[in-house]
Amino acid sequence: MAEKRKPAKMANRNVGAETIKDDGDKYAVVRDGFRVYGGGGVALGEAVRLATSLAAGAGVSRVDAGGTLTPGTVDANGEFIAYEPAAA
Repeated sequence: MAEKRKPAKMANRNVGAETIKDDGDKYAVVRDGFRVYGGGGVALGEAVRLATSLAAGAGVSRVDAGGTLTPGTVDANGEFIAYEPAAA
């Protein structure tokens, strides 16, 4: 009779990942001004994971009231920083 094998362990996708704070806001993955994924938004850590897993570059935007998007970036502390418009 064949020897029983243990099931393979799932890889922990958070190994080596920096900690991103969940501030309670919702975020969207954006490329060329359009949402890559539908829905009302996801937590910041999930948005960063989705954006970095795409073949082409994508950014992260905060979903504000009314569904408007505020583009920005995530700093070294894991916090969302909104882009400021350039001064004229």
